[in-house]
Amino acid sequence: MKESAKPVRKCHACLLNQGDRCWLYLYPRGQWRQGRRCAALDDESLHARFRTWQKQPSVKTRRELRQEFSRTKKKDGVRAATRG
Repeated sequence: MKESAKPVRKCHACLLNQGDRCWLYLYPRGQWRQGRRCAALDDESLHARFRTWQKQPSVKTRRELRQEFSRTKKKDGVRAATRG
């Protein structure tokens, strides 16, 4: 089976689950292979590290800035004239 960075169903309640990837493990499926529980699921020290990481300021990429600008931009002008 192909290794995937996407968390599995058992990772649903974990704080480190970011939807499309796990914050800590590169391949979350491998964490569940050996036993019935992932070591990071209830580890408070890892959760504390994750919370401090979340609070750090982040730098937005050009793509994120462009998308944010296009969402807040007023929708009038050429687009509005062609639709009406």
